[in-house]
Amino acid sequence: MKSLIVSGGSLPSARLLKKHTSDVSLVIAVDGAAALFERLHILPHVLIGDFDSADPQSVQCFEEQGSKIIRLQREKNQTDTHAAVIYAIDAGSEDITMLGSTGKRMDHALANLSMLVLAARAGVQCRIIDQYNELFAATGAIELCGRIGQTISILPLTGDICVSATHLKYPLDELKLCIGSSRGVSNVMLKSTAGITINGGYALIAKNFKQ
Repeated sequence: MKSLIVSGGSLPSARLLKKHTSDVSLVIAVDGAAALFERLHILPHVLIGDFDSADPQSVQCFEEQGSKIIRLQREKNQTDTHAAVIYAIDAGSEDITMLGSTGKRMDHALANLSMLVLAARAGVQCRIIDQYNELFAATGAIELCGRIGQTISILPLTGDICVSATHLKYPLDELKLCIGSSRGVSNVMLKSTAGITINGGYALIAKNFKQ
């Protein structure tokens, strides 16, 4: 099952939101993202949060139209987006796209990167997408799809890692990438697919949309 989670960071454009709601089985709006759904007249399946940034009337309106409302405590040990990711995984999601997960709150953005690892460890494909990037966590051998000339960065997420890759401009042959270093930023795809092998932990793979 494919799911979409929209958080209240830098909200996606109408075009981006509609693109990613077209082929998913579960749409989850997180707290302040309710305003975007209301403006675009899109009904989420689930609205989740402590609702410190959502209009109470909007929440009530979604509930009356059939959205499932999950009210969280203000004081808790996880973010609203964390709760949304757990909900999506527990609901049977095998593929999750996260929008609105970057923005002015760098602490929330960093926490959302951790959600990529949480999902990957659960065997769930998960990516954060904004207007500039697609981010996901990976370990082991993967095939990366993109376009020739696209900028790709590979950074350690959970500790030092060893990376090998094919069809990238700058060779990676069992290269050690360490926490505390920027090595791995701004490689370039030479073909539309690249093979990457990551050992020792999870890497953050960042695909840049605009040069």
